[in-house]
Amino acid sequence: MNTADPPTRLGFLIPERNVTCEVEFPRYLPAGVTAHFSRLPRPEAELRADSLVQMMESVDAQSELLTKIDVRVIMAACTSGTFLGGTDAADDLGARIERATGIPGFTTSTAVADALRAMEVRRFFMITPYPYEITRTEAGFFEALGFEVTGTDTFACSHSPMIPALASSEVAAMADRHANEIAAAGALFVSCTNLATMDRIAEMEAHLAKPVITSNSATMWRALRAVDLPMEEIGAGALFRRGLNS
Repeated sequence: MNTADPPTRLGFLIPERNVTCEVEFPRYLPAGVTAHFSRLPRPEAELRADSLVQMMESVDAQSELLTKIDVRVIMAACTSGTFLGGTDAADDLGARIERATGIPGFTTSTAVADALRAMEVRRFFMITPYPYEITRTEAGFFEALGFEVTGTDTFACSHSPMIPALASSEVAAMADRHANEIAAAGALFVSCTNLATMDRIAEMEAHLAKPVITSNSATMWRALRAVDLPMEEIGAGALFRRGLNS
């Protein structure tokens, strides 16, 4: 990109207690691409399905705020809030963003599905920070899309602030405990945009000899694909060497 060119701006809607996207995305975006955020209010910190789904009611209004800075795409960057309503709701959230703003919109849940397909993965092991019931619901969401979730483990966090308190090294250690199960599957998927992971993806892929996709890597990859930016090696896993439907 010519240094005189304006930056390519990517818009992200994040839950109000998410502090991880704003740290991870700017570290890995290519030169000339910037990340911009709007928050989705949720009155409580407890991780309850009804509250997480209700948070999506503000998607339209919060998306409109991002139109003031000419973002090229808007991602609903929350995994649980976009899968708990089911597959139709996950698709509709992206459509709602576009109807409200005229800007292409996608969700983290659909971005993960696109990323798995791009990596030609149908079977994967899943790690989440969520309560057990929400983790089971997530597995059902992806199975409804035609994937096979071969196994799961979770940190079983009950409240949102517990998630960013987890170090990415703890995620890597949990993955290592399931190395044999991951080897028998096609990939590892680490869920939640508030769970720090991106600095460990390349290391985990080398150790596990399997693709590692996370909510944040998939969200950022899908945003870059939406604006047709060329893929390049950014140190966040093999996904960034793949295009859509490759």
